[in-house]
Amino acid sequence: MSAEVYRKRVFCADLSVGDAVQEVFCVERVERRTGRKGVFLRVSLVDSTGSLTAMVWDEVESLLEALVEGAYARVRGEMETYRGDLQLRVTGAEPWLEGVDPADFLRRGPVPGEVSMAGIRELAGSIRDAWISRLLRSFLDDEELAEAFAAAPAAKINHHAYVGGLAEHTLSVMRLCSASADHYGDLDRDLLIAGAFLHDIGKTAEIAVEPGFPYTEEGALLGHIPLGYAMLRERIAEIDGFPREIATDLGHLILSHQGELEWGSPIQPRTAEALVLHFIDNLDSKVATARSHLTGIEGGHGPYVRSLGRSLFRRAAREPSVEPPARVGGGPDRDEPTLFDRLD
Repeated sequence: MSAEVYRKRVFCADLSVGDAVQEVFCVERVERRTGRKGVFLRVSLVDSTGSLTAMVWDEVESLLEALVEGAYARVRGEMETYRGDLQLRVTGAEPWLEGVDPADFLRRGPVPGEVSMAGIRELAGSIRDAWISRLLRSFLDDEELAEAFAAAPAAKINHHAYVGGLAEHTLSVMRLCSASADHYGDLDRDLLIAGAFLHDIGKTAEIAVEPGFPYTEEGALLGHIPLGYAMLRERIAEIDGFPREIATDLGHLILSHQGELEWGSPIQPRTAEALVLHFIDNLDSKVATARSHLTGIEGGHGPYVRSLGRSLFRRAAREPSVEPPARVGGGPDRDEPTLFDRLD
């Protein structure tokens, strides 16, 4: 690697309250807001270990020129906390125009995408319907698509927002859908597992696997739901005789999985399978969001999470009781007849 390439020394995960910071970050998002004391900036800085909230209270206009979304900046400031959330109070910044190693700024998940893809292939292999099985194989046997799926994040910010996040999230949704089909009994398991695999497949084309995870041109103009539906229709067109009813049901699962029109779904879920997929997708994303914000908190109050609309709390871990607690006086012995025994 060239000597001109800058290598980070301090990462987001290394920082704690009171630390003085002077380091290069990728600027993921810049929000200009107005408070009681005037205009301020809320900035999201990222590197390979995660993201960091940075607040700009002074010299807002000049720092706006240095903090450009999708670009790199050397940022100075001091770490502090607000409502239990760690953040950087910015005192200065300037654009970073020299070379960097992108690997220093690309967030990676706890599970390699290839590992999650192996689980996805296993569940897809359990599908018994020959048409649906053939359709999913056409996606999974496409090496270019499978590689993109393994690398893609599931989102830019809120949940599974890291390399491998899409595959991790998809596998989790597939497993939960499979368990739901077993639990309820009358759901179409094959359809549900296929819908779980396909619901976010458009994100392979929506989000670029680059620092800050910027939207592609297609992603910004179309979004992952229309992109995923188009991918489905293209694959189905290549399979002669593919049943119209299955194509319609799978399309409905993709188009409705966000749940509500105002959340981005072109249509609301209208089948039992679509309802299950929507709620499981929502559940998995919300749990992942909560877990990421509770990282490092062993017990007590956590931060306010805007996407969840609430502050979080974690109960400190406790050892389970080995034996039930001894009975305290005032109740009858278990050998003595109870009121219900006397009523017989």
